[in-house]
Amino acid sequence: MGNRVWLALTGLVLLGTGGTTLGLGVFRPGRPLVTGATSRWISAHPWFWASVSGVALAVAMLGTAWLSAQWRRRTLRRLAMGDARAGATRMAARVAARAIAADVTSYPGVRQVRTRLAGSARRPSMRVLVMCDAEVDLAELSWRIRDDAMVRLRTTLNRDDLGGVVDFRMKRADPAGARRVV
Repeated sequence: MGNRVWLALTGLVLLGTGGTTLGLGVFRPGRPLVTGATSRWISAHPWFWASVSGVALAVAMLGTAWLSAQWRRRTLRRLAMGDARAGATRMAARVAARAIAADVTSYPGVRQVRTRLAGSARRPSMRVLVMCDAEVDLAELSWRIRDDAMVRLRTTLNRDDLGGVVDFRMKRADPAGARRVV
């Protein structure tokens, strides 16, 4: 969501700048955009306009790729319990996210859990971010999340196709007693 806000603000600034430029009459018919020594330099270097268009094309392609990435990170709002094509009951996805967060938070050494349900209605995927102590056995914690919490969630929702990605963030104690993210 934050990326979209910055994108909207950037668009508004560019729109305002373009409108102001047009309003001031910078682009007038019959008046050259580049004059004097600059014009002679550009004429002496035929590669100039090709490089300008290449840079503009690269910026446009990067912007398009960034925009397409915004739509791919879609968060599901509703989730079908069971087969969605068979007229299954739908529920708010945040309920499933809260259920797995509550399960994982109860495990020893886990400090905080953030979850969200992503993907599409036909291929949902649970994203889990686990903040835990540095002393925690990650193999055991990973096993418990995969074979305990996720299995319980899949069984409850009757969705064997529910996948998941778990990211771990470790916290360790500083000598001064303060905690910081590693």
